[in-house]
Parts: sequence; C-alpha cells; structure tokens
Amino acid sequence: MDTRLRPTRPDDLAYVTALERDPANREHIGQWDDAEHLGAIARERRREHWIIERDGRRAGYLIAFDGTDRAAGIYVKRILVGDKDRGIGTAALTAFLEDAFSRPGVDFVWLMVRDANLRAQAVYEKLAFRRYEPPPAEAANWDANMDPAGEGVFRMRLEASARRSRAR
Repeated sequence: MDTRLRPTRPDDLAYVTALERDPANREHIGQWDDAEHLGAIARERRREHWIIERDGRRAGYLIAFDGTDRAAGIYVKRILVGDKDRGIGTAALTAFLEDAFSRPGVDFVWLMVRDANLRAQAVYEKLAFRRYEPPPAEAANWDANMDPAGEGVFRMRLEASARRSRAR
C-alpha cells in the first residue's frame, strides 16, 4: 500500500477537523479551531500541515513545527489517522522523517506523547525515538518556541545519526 504526504489545502479543513473532533480521537489529540489549522496550512510561524494519503485517499494528517533556526529541531506536533492498526501512522511518520532529515541543518526530530497513549509510544519506539529529558535551558527554549510540555506527557527524540544507522 502506498502512503504519502502532501501539503494540506484549505479544502481539506472539514476532513481534518472531523477527524480531530471524532469522539474516538478527542482524548488523545489536542483540539484546534479552524483558524489555527488554516494558519498552519498557510505555514505561518514555521508550522507545516500535511495530509496523509493511503492509496490516493485521505487517511489522516500531520502537523509539525520547524525550529531548526532556534536550535529546536523539528517538532512533530500532531499525527492522526482515521483507520488505526493498519500501519498508516507508522508509514506516514517514516515518510515525514525521510523528508525532515533530508533538510539542511536538521539534527533531530522530537515529539511529545501522553503517558497513557501506549499505542503511539510503541510506534515511536519502533522508529527509534527515545524518551528525552532535555536540560533546563533546552527545555525552556522548546517550551518558548514550540509547545510547553504539559502534565501527563513526555518528550521523545530521534537523532539524525540514529535514523541514518537504522537506514543501513
């Protein structure tokens, strides 16, 4: 099965918000209003908004922040797929990582995961993400320029060198 990412378009907004607001997803994913999604779609404030396609059909979305100009790597803010347990999220995140690590100056990609979201943790660990507790100054930079770490979540990080060694 073919899984790809493409930039989200404004006409994808209804799909994105319906998926995000689905009762099965609400407890695991943050909720943005339409204006916030449209800002990310327009790539405001270093944000990226991607539609995940499986075999040419929308299957989910991914939001990331490019913080490389602030020594904050690339932060995967959100990844959500409609059909769980089909490998779509893993394939989409793999495609995103290939793109991210092909960019100049990207040394790491990181994300936050809820303590209770064991499914997501397993996917991230499979892709070589590891739990990461940044030093206080680094955490403060990430909090100020991306998202602050909330209660009940922890950071995971994937180094470019670890990604390259897995690709061999």
